[in-house]
Amino acid sequence: PHQPEARAPGLMPWPSGIATIVVVVAGIAGLAAGTHGGSVWTAEAARRQAVLDDPLALPEYTLEDTRGETFTLTAGERELTVVDFVFTQCPTVCLSMGAQFRLLQSELVGAGLFARVQLVSVTFDPDNDDAVALAGYLSRFGAIEPDWRAAKFTDDQALRAAMEQLGVIAIPQPDVGFVHNAAFYLIDNGEVVAIIDVDDRRGLMAAIEQRLAR
Repeated sequence: PHQPEARAPGLMPWPSGIATIVVVVAGIAGLAAGTHGGSVWTAEAARRQAVLDDPLALPEYTLEDTRGETFTLTAGERELTVVDFVFTQCPTVCLSMGAQFRLLQSELVGAGLFARVQLVSVTFDPDNDDAVALAGYLSRFGAIEPDWRAAKFTDDQALRAAMEQLGVIAIPQPDVGFVHNAAFYLIDNGEVVAIIDVDDRRGLMAAIEQRLAR
């Protein structure tokens, strides 16, 4: 009877081996293309890299601050705007964001840049965060108004659209209100030009200084 050709243990026949190599190479190429050459490995990191490569233009979303004044993020009175999304009853990450904004405010004042940068804390819980609650949030962190203002969207549909566009995720939870992600959004001339971690205030300050120096 015909005896099968012997081969070294652990090796596959060469046609099958070539097919496997082709699949692996194609997979690596696809992964590299989808992750900016392999430099990022998560959707969040990819989103932030995409904004750096191609700034994200914002529609003229209308917001209302604690004084009842309306404004848009695309037509700010300052050269730059830094935005975060919070809810005033947050017991966790929003406290960290408020503390980081307070430190950023101090740094901007010290550097003589606060007149050129607007800080905006936007609530994604407009049903509960009225003007009084938002004013209390600003007071808690020593905000200098109106340089740092808190606001809510005047239209719930626009809020949902903005959150989706910016990748803001907020999931209602009975015990804590919301479980949500967090970031700072740097806006220049109506475009999001950087998305920065809430614990990277130095990186945010550096990005601000770089944009203002242009």
